[in-house]
Amino acid sequence: MKSVHARLGALAAAAFFSTAAGAVYVFNTVNYPGSAMTDVRGLNNTGRIVGYASLDGVNNFAFSYAGGTFSLLPPAPVPITAHGLNDAGVIVGSTFEDPLPTRAFILASGSYTIFSRPGFVNTYARAIGPSGLVTGYSEDPVAGTTSGYIYNPLTFAFTDITVPGSLLTIAQGINNAGQVVGSAVLADGAHAFLRQTDGTLVLFRIGGYPTRARGITDTGLMTGFVTIGATTSGFVGTSLGYELLDVPGSTFTVGESINNAGQVSGLYTDAGGATRGFIATPVSMPTGTTSSGAYVFSVDVIPGVPIFIDPDVAVGYTYRIGKKNPRIATVRLPIGIGDSQYKVKVDGRRFLVAGGELFDFRANGFPKGVEKFKVKCIEVDALLDPANPQAFPTELTFMAAGTFTGTQKPIVRDSAKGDAKKCLASDDDDGEDDD
Repeated sequence: MKSVHARLGALAAAAFFSTAAGAVYVFNTVNYPGSAMTDVRGLNNTGRIVGYASLDGVNNFAFSYAGGTFSLLPPAPVPITAHGLNDAGVIVGSTFEDPLPTRAFILASGSYTIFSRPGFVNTYARAIGPSGLVTGYSEDPVAGTTSGYIYNPLTFAFTDITVPGSLLTIAQGINNAGQVVGSAVLADGAHAFLRQTDGTLVLFRIGGYPTRARGITDTGLMTGFVTIGATTSGFVGTSLGYELLDVPGSTFTVGESINNAGQVSGLYTDAGGATRGFIATPVSMPTGTTSSGAYVFSVDVIPGVPIFIDPDVAVGYTYRIGKKNPRIATVRLPIGIGDSQYKVKVDGRRFLVAGGELFDFRANGFPKGVEKFKVKCIEVDALLDPANPQAFPTELTFMAAGTFTGTQKPIVRDSAKGDAKKCLASDDDDGEDDD
């Protein structure tokens, strides 16, 4: 899949957000195989995603992605769309029954629980937090009432989130502390909100434009979207500042969820008008190249805290730490590059690793971490020109604190030698060492 870079968007200062320099984000398109439409809604800290798609552009179905595989959700008693999930893999969403009212669902251990909020006609579930609390909104179209909520499935209790004067209030992202973000449509348009754990609501807008918040990390980093004229842009930010997320070539980019690594999932409209899913990853770009063509980095690291690095895409890469750098503990490779199936080689051993899957070197025979490794079998069909910057955001964590001054060297092959399926099935090396 094609990947592109998005940099800071500049707007006038807002009451809550001000512009601030941030990370460079790269976008990877996520499409359910063969789909005419894919909408990615939820993304958790393990790299799993959920959403819904359509093969014919009319009939939608819910799906999840994990370990390199797209899967339909287990058969439900009624048609459903998936909107969120937590790290335990519990999925929430809504039914789309006709002509019956919309209800919310929780999918845990293969079993569905469907619920409605008393006093309202329709109930929608949008996200689920680490503790199992569900967020969403409810409405009565006849009475014209709407309200966000937090639902505790253990006690069956709803906590109301009401914004006075709102025509539509949606509660969505919820973090480990219980902070909730969402949006309210008032007389002058949409306002995002942050609900603190004591129930205090803070409304905000970016640049005074209609703004909706949709996701929040455990550290308070938020995502959502803002509409400026005919353009809708995603955003990432805190009260200290924000940056806009725009898939190049699209005038409609929406952030729906954000994990603790700062990765954002959402949807955008492509040049043909079709809805596509995406994952946007904050990356540290190379500071230069060596004479052999390896990309050079300089990033401060902390044990267990991931960084993402991103040079041009080839059909493989060799990774190596710099002098006196901490060793590499884990790697996570991207979703959305071809079939997202890779081969990792380290010290003569080979491992099949799927995009989004965390590969821990310590748990696979390298308790002290590794100094170098190679990634192979990137699909040739996923590439345009290795000389052009196409994203391959790679997540690394390290064994100790320090600075990563290592390299990432592209491996370039012609289409015959670079056939990914043959590469994955073969135990033969490509003739290169790991330098």
